[in-house]
Amino acid sequence: MVILMPYYNLDEVRSAAKAERIRYRGRRVFLDAANLGYQLADVISCLCGLTLEEFQKTHFREDGSIDDAYVTRHPRPDGDGALDELYVKFSLVDDFLMISLGSFHLSRF
Repeated sequence: MVILMPYYNLDEVRSAAKAERIRYRGRRVFLDAANLGYQLADVISCLCGLTLEEFQKTHFREDGSIDDAYVTRHPRPDGDGALDELYVKFSLVDDFLMISLGSFHLSRF
């Protein structure tokens, strides 16, 4: 049995999210979240709710940066009670004080 562990500590992720230290890594990420109806407060709630069981993979990028990816279920922002299955990928930057959000969209898996 292989046990996968994320590169980033979820307590540090939660701390940065609660402090609203989130940077979208491009317009596409922002638009993906916005098109689903997610505002900053919803993204924060999603990031704070991540669990180790939802961890999927660590991505080691060519530029030397590292992303952790999760697939999580989160209540839709419209309040209809349904859950979105989201693919969320991020890194912690600036001495682990800022979340660099690389993906935030419906899971395609």
